[in-house]
Amino acid sequence: MHVNFYADLRPLAGGKTVQVNLAAPMTARQALEAITNSRPALAEKIWQMPGTVYDHIHVFIDGRQSVFLPLGLETPLQTDSTLDVFPPVGGG
Repeated sequence: MHVNFYADLRPLAGGKTVQVNLAAPMTARQALEAITNSRPALAEKIWQMPGTVYDHIHVFIDGRQSVFLPLGLETPLQTDSTLDVFPPVGGG
């Protein structure tokens, strides 16, 4: 599955897209944990505390914002799923 990072999260993730191999059933939260375990700077930007994503970080699962899904970040992923992770972005 693919996890796409945007804006200032990209360099911390090591690029726009990180590939995650789903060896077993995995939730969106577990996929993010797997990626951030080896990227401490990225983990600091995403996790408010273990298991809790900062409110200003938006995670989309297959194009749908996780906060609007019945299981949120506990949504099970498929091998062809895509996660998109957005930090807050401002401009003018």
